[in-house]
Amino acid sequence: MTVEQVLVEKNIEIPMRDGIVLRADLYRPADADQPGRAVPGVVTRTPYDKEQSGAGVVAVMPSALKLAERGYAVVVCDTRGRYASEGNFQPFHQEGPDGYDTLEWVAAQPWCDGNTAIYGPSYVGATTLLAARERPPSLRCAIPIVTADDYYDGWTYQGGAFQLGFIGLWGSGLAATGYLQQQHSRPPESAAEMTEAVMGDAFRLLGSRPLNSMSGISAAGVAPYWHEWLEHETRDEYWESVRHSADYSRFEVPMLHIGGWFDIFGIGTIRNFQGMAAAGKATQHLIMGPWAHTNYDRWLGELEFGPTGAAAAANVIADINRFLDRHLKGRDHQLPSARWFLMGANEWRTDESWPPANAEEQALYLASDGGGTMHYGDGRLVDERPAEDQRWDEYSCSGYKPVISNGGSTLQPAIGLPGPRDQTRTESRDDVLCYTSEALAEPLDMAGPVELDIWISSDRPDTDITAKLVDVHPDGKPVSLIDGIMRARFREGFEREVLMSPGEVVRLTVDLASIGHRFDVGHRIRLEVSSSNYPRFMANSHDGGSVNSATEMLTVVNRIRRGGEYPSALRFYRLSG
Repeated sequence: MTVEQVLVEKNIEIPMRDGIVLRADLYRPADADQPGRAVPGVVTRTPYDKEQSGAGVVAVMPSALKLAERGYAVVVCDTRGRYASEGNFQPFHQEGPDGYDTLEWVAAQPWCDGNTAIYGPSYVGATTLLAARERPPSLRCAIPIVTADDYYDGWTYQGGAFQLGFIGLWGSGLAATGYLQQQHSRPPESAAEMTEAVMGDAFRLLGSRPLNSMSGISAAGVAPYWHEWLEHETRDEYWESVRHSADYSRFEVPMLHIGGWFDIFGIGTIRNFQGMAAAGKATQHLIMGPWAHTNYDRWLGELEFGPTGAAAAANVIADINRFLDRHLKGRDHQLPSARWFLMGANEWRTDESWPPANAEEQALYLASDGGGTMHYGDGRLVDERPAEDQRWDEYSCSGYKPVISNGGSTLQPAIGLPGPRDQTRTESRDDVLCYTSEALAEPLDMAGPVELDIWISSDRPDTDITAKLVDVHPDGKPVSLIDGIMRARFREGFEREVLMSPGEVVRLTVDLASIGHRFDVGHRIRLEVSSSNYPRFMANSHDGGSVNSATEMLTVVNRIRRGGEYPSALRFYRLSG
């Protein structure tokens, strides 16, 4: 059914339980307020200005107008403390109660039939999930798009390391837009500094030491949340109170999770789908395409994904429409549990689970003759667990000369682009180890989570291990796929810190996220290992103290142990049959 006339109402007021008023724009069929004509309500809650967000901010998100044309009442709401809404903005912690109140207010309006849904990408996906976690009685389904499961591990930090490139620039952007909001007080003396911070040199901004002195955003009264993020370096109650993966049984409605292999929150999209499906409270669906957080075309970096690689050609919005119609209008539309894109083969697959049922876990073990440094070293990935080798791979690194981020699941557009990128320059550094398989005699389809188990020792009480999965093409070009990091002090959990003793051998597990990729005939699988990936992650000071408040960087010498009782290995899932 297509509605012939849509009415747009601006700045409707939605009261919260504490008296704060949020403002929203409403797009609805013109006759929805007439007897017998009420329609389901669809809500999206944004900190990025409802005046822009109603149009649909990413290619996998339908616009409010188009949803209204399909017979929904769409409410696009500024979150608390942002743009037209009252109150103070406190990221994450305000969104559950406010989302609940918004949905229940919508359900009670004469133009709504009492059934609601909520949807949105990125932080708008956070408002989606945090509202759904509160279990509003009217909520029938939700669509979280390119968003996280945990606002500590996977948003602000990852593997215990501060996501400097993303959080520094995103946080500064949030703070800067505060100056555009005349109804919210900001210290006028900080305006010039804030403008310079956002419009100036991003590398210089992120190079502030300590981090709580960063220009603009650190000034008193500008962004209290910036200091909170830096102070809470472990997953304490501040983070635990808003962590979805702490208890997936709190989510009781069907969801359609949408993400990308190169999205910064791709790891969380998969975790949410898996966790909610395992909890068994409601049907869950997953779509994973070859996309980054802000790129949904058929081309990204060094790779081209064919005509169906683009979101516009992959029927994602059509799936969203079918999902909403099923759960809000009772239409008999069916969606697969998981629809995912196999890069390399450039084709969509459907499965009932992730990893797919025909995916088998496989390990490739790290081996070398003690010279695994750089791409022309003797580091190898082998099928059989090697005997213990005392000729460990050793490298020295410093936060003053970190490995510079190049592609990957990044969201730092002022510095570098995400996606699959040529790693030749990175692999020419003497603080980057490379372990490479033999050329493949047959295709290898990797589909599922990828992890690195690695045994290390260090001459410092703390260090990081970074890992990157690389597809080495027949011409020798190394193209990055996914990556991750693990801070050694968090090897026993993010809730507490356990420092190392000099020379102590410890096991770290690095989560590289999930992937769907074909390594074709003649290609080789490569693993890069180092101890920095900057500025995606804040470089480790290696002194065992607070990294976020550090002003000095120490040089560290790390050793990788392999074989025998230290079976360092890349673990992944390979499709069979």
